[in-house]
Amino acid sequence: MYRYFIVKETFKHRKECFCPNQAHAHDVTIYEGDIIEIINDRRYIDDKGWYFLISINSLHEFYLSLEELENYYASGVIVSATDIELSLNYFQFKIDEALDMGDEERFFQFTQNFIEARSLLQKIENYVLKVPL
Repeated sequence: MYRYFIVKETFKHRKECFCPNQAHAHDVTIYEGDIIEIINDRRYIDDKGWYFLISINSLHEFYLSLEELENYYASGVIVSATDIELSLNYFQFKIDEALDMGDEERFFQFTQNFIEARSLLQKIENYVLKVPL
């Protein structure tokens, strides 16, 4: 499993509380461009499953269920650096293809996608370089 993810789309997450009455549960907005780091602390809660401690931009920490993490990843709301690198390869191929075909509209579309993906990759790389190991 990857340790760092970047958020591609802003979303609300219901932060769970493990108290019997869920007194501390509330919604957390996670914004596009936020970095999610999975911290090496996990818990198994009976009848709920595995939870990982995550950090958002090294500012907020809370437990996120493995199921929710997998759902966010599968839906493309969060992506890893490797996912972005694969996207960059695809966009570069499509840019080259559009140039070969002389399709200006597709060239500009995939160039914009490439620039946006490169920006996300740069952000996650800068974050990882600043985080103490």
